[in-house]
Amino acid sequence: MKKLSAFVVAALWLAPAVALAYDVAPVADGGSLAGKVLFKGAPVSKKMLIAKNNDVCGAGEREIVEVAVKNGALENAVVVIDGIEKGKAWAAAYKKPLLDQKGCRFLPAMMVVPKGGDLDILNSDPVLHNIHSYEVVGTTRRTLFNFGQPNQGQTLTKPVSVRRGEWVKVECDAHDFMHAWMFAAPSPYVAVTGADGTFAIADVPPGKYKVRALHPVLGVKEGEVTVPAKGKAEITFDLERK
Repeated sequence: MKKLSAFVVAALWLAPAVALAYDVAPVADGGSLAGKVLFKGAPVSKKMLIAKNNDVCGAGEREIVEVAVKNGALENAVVVIDGIEKGKAWAAAYKKPLLDQKGCRFLPAMMVVPKGGDLDILNSDPVLHNIHSYEVVGTTRRTLFNFGQPNQGQTLTKPVSVRRGEWVKVECDAHDFMHAWMFAAPSPYVAVTGADGTFAIADVPPGKYKVRALHPVLGVKEGEVTVPAKGKAEITFDLERK
């Protein structure tokens, strides 16, 4: 029975997730959604020793910020409107997003990528990086791609082919102090909060929607909004520790 259960779990993991297809179409009388994501707590970070390539990566310790919060405003949370099957096109920056490795950092440290789309990965450093990305579902991690990038100025393209999850953790197997996150979004109705915790999403088809605020460490909060034709809806989320 235990072997059968393990087999079923593995099959569910490997099976493609059922997702709504997204089509680009004109948005008549589109509205907008704006708001803020808050967190009642202190910033969370850890320090890791920079143990190699100090001429490029720096010396001492690298601070890995896991929860960036200032005056209660949460930076780098992702806000997504669910259930929109057709609407505006992806902005140019998202059609083929770029993840850079510069100064032994992933830039940006938090990014949105279209689910199933292509990602350009650039090595701007004169040292070897080995980018290793994982689809994260709960406590389970599945490798999406894992490859070395030895040459400065080299760009490689990889698909973001998540199956069951939305979050992708990015690490460097050559430098354990390099960390980043990607959110695989099903549509362009998504935003990342700035340092002041705010976000804005434009050209939303009028209607009632479920909206989620997500953070890779703090989890998710859900809400509902009604976006009026040519109008503006607002929502505030308070995230908490898991």
